[in-house]
Amino acid sequence: MKPYYEHAGITIYHGDCRDVLPLLEPGSVDLVLTDPPYLEGDMSAILPLLLRMTTAVVVSPGKLESFNWIARQKPVWEYAWKCSGTSSLGGSACLHILFEPVLAYAFPKRPLGSDLLDFPLVVDPLAKGHPWPKPLRLFTKLAAHWTDEGDLILDPYMGSGTTLRAAKDLGRRAIGIEIEERYCEIAAKRLSQEVLV
Repeated sequence: MKPYYEHAGITIYHGDCRDVLPLLEPGSVDLVLTDPPYLEGDMSAILPLLLRMTTAVVVSPGKLESFNWIARQKPVWEYAWKCSGTSSLGGSACLHILFEPVLAYAFPKRPLGSDLLDFPLVVDPLAKGHPWPKPLRLFTKLAAHWTDEGDLILDPYMGSGTTLRAAKDLGRRAIGIEIEERYCEIAAKRLSQEVLV
């Protein structure tokens, strides 16, 4: 499959992750770090495929969907992203009240210092228009604690590219997969910016 974008160890594939993931070599990834789409069905069904790629999976599935992920396989640790003082497009209908769960299917290489991850939602202007953006600082922290420089991070639900941007800033390699081409374009533009860290 031809990449949509490829530069300096960062690759984007435009397509359905269920079609792209089987093309990647099992065990080739150091971390899966992803924020699956909310309210679009049970995304936890992909977990066995993700665990085929690596034993280190960290996912921010949203409050409602987290029950499916936990029922499918119990994570080794659960964190809470404190998102108070921010608002999302989903609002209270999506239970975005004070925090969202972050499920870890492996212990980090370096402790995070707290189970409460307090990062306000500050959205990159280029990422505006994505319904569920996540703070770059949050995903940078997660990537930094589960990986080392040069490691490969995979985000099968790339969205506007926050995971890939965090990987670039930290000197990690990354693969992102996104089904909507407009988000692939947003991610590519974000990746063209200079390193932010």
